[in-house]
Amino acid sequence: MTNLSRKQMIKALNRDAILNAAEHLMKNNPKGIDGVTMDDIAKAAEFTKRTVYQYFLSKEEIHFAIMIRGHEGMIASLNKAIHDQQTGLERLLEAGKALYQYSQDEPLRFWAVMAYENQESDFKVSQSLIEELYRLGEISMGMLIDTIKRGKEDGSMLPNLDETTTAFVIWSFLLGVLNTAKTKKNYMTYMHKIDLDSWINDALMHMINTVRKG
Repeated sequence: MTNLSRKQMIKALNRDAILNAAEHLMKNNPKGIDGVTMDDIAKAAEFTKRTVYQYFLSKEEIHFAIMIRGHEGMIASLNKAIHDQQTGLERLLEAGKALYQYSQDEPLRFWAVMAYENQESDFKVSQSLIEELYRLGEISMGMLIDTIKRGKEDGSMLPNLDETTTAFVIWSFLLGVLNTAKTKKNYMTYMHKIDLDSWINDALMHMINTVRKG
């Protein structure tokens, strides 16, 4: 039984409809959010622009809400992939596989998160959206830091690793690998006959070997 009132449920459905419309437009526009207007979004969602502005004060707010969706999906994927019975090293490998799969299943949301950079337009976004985005970002980074801590404690990873700096190195490595898979897929596949899934697994094993103990 939900605690939401009918009015709250309608607001939630309308908000999702606006975000779904924005995502659909972004997927079909090479410029992404930069190639989409509030007029476009209102038309695709079958709302007036005035209604869209009742939910989002700017296009930047819509972009932030999509990034929040991306973080939520990423965290859900990580939670599904890792569990308490795994060593830290095993958990790190499964986390890498989960992020790769998420980048394939939800590329728009994944890369909305990964491509985000602080910019002047952030000041057009409500503080609550900014805080939620950073809160979720800290959760996913915290999961990676905890994984390295677990690996040190269970002996599967090198004992002298700094957990935070290593987490950012691994995150950067994964981002580079996944961006290469995204941008060079056709070149790798057709010019060099590389199976992308196998290449991803090899790359993850290289990552694992840099922190493996023994």
